Amino acid sequence: MKKLIVLAFALSIMIVLAACGDDGQQEDAEQEAQPAATDPVEFTDEEKVEEDSSVADVNGSEITGDKYNALYPQVKMSLQQNGQDVSDQDQIKEFTINMLIEQELIKQAAQEEGIEITEEEVESEFEMMEEQAGEELTTVLDQFQLSEEEFKAQLNDDLITDRYMQENFDVEVTDEEVEEYYEQLVGEAGDEIGQLEDVEGPIRQQLTMSKTQEMLQAEINELKEESDIETLI
Repeated sequence: MKKLIVLAFALSIMIVLAACGDDGQQEDAEQEAQPAATDPVEFTDEEKVEEDSSVADVNGSEITGDKYNALYPQVKMSLQQNGQDVSDQDQIKEFTINMLIEQELIKQAAQEEGIEITEEEVESEFEMMEEQAGEELTTVLDQFQLSEEEFKAQLNDDLITDRYMQENFDVEVTDEEVEEYYEQLVGEAGDEIGQLEDVEGPIRQQLTMSKTQEMLQAEINELKEESDIETLI
């Protein structure tokens, strides 16, 4: 994918990026496993909640089971691919609830600043994904048991997060930081990493992502301290 949306908690875009290959740029800069679509994740009836039930309340705004059920398989797959035990359903539930709460906090903060995403923007982004990912997008949705409507709802929240970060975070990566990171990679991979000029772009992108995610997490932590949050399951 040519357009990279930086995320800290929503996995949907990252899953599609992994399916499309992301042009191989980040993989060249740092050999880290990304959440990717492989075999369908098991999502049993025992793990699901009633779609209209309340799973959490954030400043009086209710988060319902339909959002929980849409995100849970993604969290489970991500944990599984990172070598973590996914037999602990309580842990997966905790991670899923926390991600939904963080998502809602950013959404509320964005609304206070007048940040909105239109249906046309969501449709345009989805159509771009369909064009670039082709059948891979359908495969991803099937593997995570996501309907097109559910994915678009997540996409809307992801775009809100992206817009919020663009308008609030000023991220700068210096040449010195790029060179330091490059030396670290050379120390780990040797000559295989290539010359600095060949990987400078992906390295700068990786550092920008890391800094942005750090700023986003700091913002979320501050919002949590100021908010009235209740977990209901």
